[in-house]
Amino acid sequence: MITDWIRGLATLIFLPFLAQASAEKIMLWPTGGDQTRPGPSVVITPQDKVTEVNAPFLTLYSPKTFNGKTVLIAAGGGYRRIEQAKEAIPAAQFLTQQGFRTYVLTYRLPSANWPQGKDVAMKDVRQALRIIHHQHPHLSVLGFSAGAHLLALAINHAEITQKDDNAAFSVEGMALIYPIISVEPPLDHSATHRVLAGRHASRQEEAKWSVQSVIHDHSPPLFVVESEDDPIAPPQNGFLLQYAATQHHVPMTWIRYATGGHGFGLGQKGMANSAWPQHYLAWLNQLPAHN
Repeated sequence: MITDWIRGLATLIFLPFLAQASAEKIMLWPTGGDQTRPGPSVVITPQDKVTEVNAPFLTLYSPKTFNGKTVLIAAGGGYRRIEQAKEAIPAAQFLTQQGFRTYVLTYRLPSANWPQGKDVAMKDVRQALRIIHHQHPHLSVLGFSAGAHLLALAINHAEITQKDDNAAFSVEGMALIYPIISVEPPLDHSATHRVLAGRHASRQEEAKWSVQSVIHDHSPPLFVVESEDDPIAPPQNGFLLQYAATQHHVPMTWIRYATGGHGFGLGQKGMANSAWPQHYLAWLNQLPAHN
């Protein structure tokens, strides 16, 4: 069967990542429907970058001893690729070793000209949350760069929520690591801006794709990590998010490092930013646990 071949190929592609943990692949949408395309689920470069997603899916990592907490993870890549090997998989392995149940999301890339439009990745997030919420009604999310932008936008966007009658799920916390927050000037230089808003976007279109515009009174608590020398997601992103969080009384833990740039994953050896995962664990442990 074609479906079995696609799933089998995806499993073989990700086999090196899955060797260190018990993992299960969960397709987000029925194969052959309008939310998938023919061909392999994913295409991955020799550098382990996901460059094409035809059938989005979750990869569930189950710890030997579950501590009652579940995390959904999304890596970045400017919506043109997904840095699973650099960001999501190490984070999943780290959290699984600590007893967390983790789901890694492989989402569709809006740069791939899907007929459904630029919000296909957000649809994948919300479908993933529906699937996870069915068994784990309370969970948190962890996103890196554009993956952080994606999770925060999909979870908080009121327009999407109002159109979605099945969006009755809760997220107890959002951890955003070197996140893209705004695509409005002067932060309109990112790949996220080029892919989602477009080079000649109106201010209204830029606001639509900016996270600070969708934070509201019931947004989940925030955990944010940034570097002051980040050229892709400069610290103005954090200031905009902090202002929005303050306006709406959303708790925000904000860690800023003087150096580190962008894309440092779980941290760089010998540098201060290697400490953020431990701070993140402490923050996670303050969130309610549910079995």
